[in-house]
Amino acid sequence: MESFDEINTVGIRKEEAMHLALQSEVSRDFSPMINGISIGLSSGTSGSRGMFLTSKKEQERWVAAILDRVIGFSFKKRSVAFFLRANNNLYEAVGSRLLQFHFYDIKTSVDTYIPLLLERQHDLLVAQPSVLQVIAAHYEQHGLVSSFTKVISVAEVLEEDMKARFEAVFNCPVHQVYQCTEGFLAYTCSKGNLHFNEDFLKIEKKYLDDEKVRFHPIITDYQRTSQPVVRYELNDILHEGGPCTCGSKTTVIKKIEGRADDVFTFHREGETIRIYPDFIRRAIIQVTDDLENYQVSRVGAYALELVLYPKSEKDLVSLFEKVKGSLQQLFQSYGIAEISITLHSRDHNPINKFKRINNEYAKKL
Repeated sequence: MESFDEINTVGIRKEEAMHLALQSEVSRDFSPMINGISIGLSSGTSGSRGMFLTSKKEQERWVAAILDRVIGFSFKKRSVAFFLRANNNLYEAVGSRLLQFHFYDIKTSVDTYIPLLLERQHDLLVAQPSVLQVIAAHYEQHGLVSSFTKVISVAEVLEEDMKARFEAVFNCPVHQVYQCTEGFLAYTCSKGNLHFNEDFLKIEKKYLDDEKVRFHPIITDYQRTSQPVVRYELNDILHEGGPCTCGSKTTVIKKIEGRADDVFTFHREGETIRIYPDFIRRAIIQVTDDLENYQVSRVGAYALELVLYPKSEKDLVSLFEKVKGSLQQLFQSYGIAEISITLHSRDHNPINKFKRINNEYAKKL
């Protein structure tokens, strides 16, 4: 973003592009372009704004890849419910005579869209996990029967407990799309594994541990020309998986753990102690399965805030004590005994990405 004007090859200035993108955010009309180039604005998992440019040719390639690997081609007419923070010409391009595309703006309360979902009986549902949680809760509470043949999770980390719940409620497979400002990176294959698109991406791995399990991907996209992506290191923490029986030889992503800036890092007597998000998640799920969702935020050097979304409100106090005790044991196992953990209440703004593990303290440093 710092070198946006120099890097893009279509002569678009950052100031001009940002102005158009912000106008679209306010008007909720995402159709305007600059010289035939679509402008997309991403909040990013880190919260920093990123812009992506796509030409007509790049849109066509993206549509082909999405149809082939995510939606699947069919001669049957199908309807797609697409929940996102912002629409874009790139997404609208997926529509055709066989594929009816309905954009649902998550700036509006998701609850208000439930009658429309039931009326339109969509075949595919595309949304981020925090939105899928709201929709699933409605279906569960009212005993609704899902019309979806596939649910596609986007934008946020999809964890195994979430995936299992969505598949049970919607009675269909849940796939993932790993996509960010840097492009369409990975998709779920027929065997349920997440694969990099290594036929048009080069993926280099910067390993973060001696076991060579966790890594940052370094991306080169052979098809992006309006805004080239060349050896760009992402901050995401990925787990490498083994070979897949689907037949593809591309790298399998076993898990998307989060971002590097959400690792809780402590410095003690010349030693650096890193507690990865996975260990925090495990400390919570091993003591309870009575949570709809949760957030753990590091707000100080030795201070955590918990936001718990219990299945029953009466369980909140006892759940907090269980989770607090488990987290304290985890930190003590790393030699950190003085951690403070408090319970908070916070409403999630759907415009922002939902993260279960959030290191707000790192952003203050």
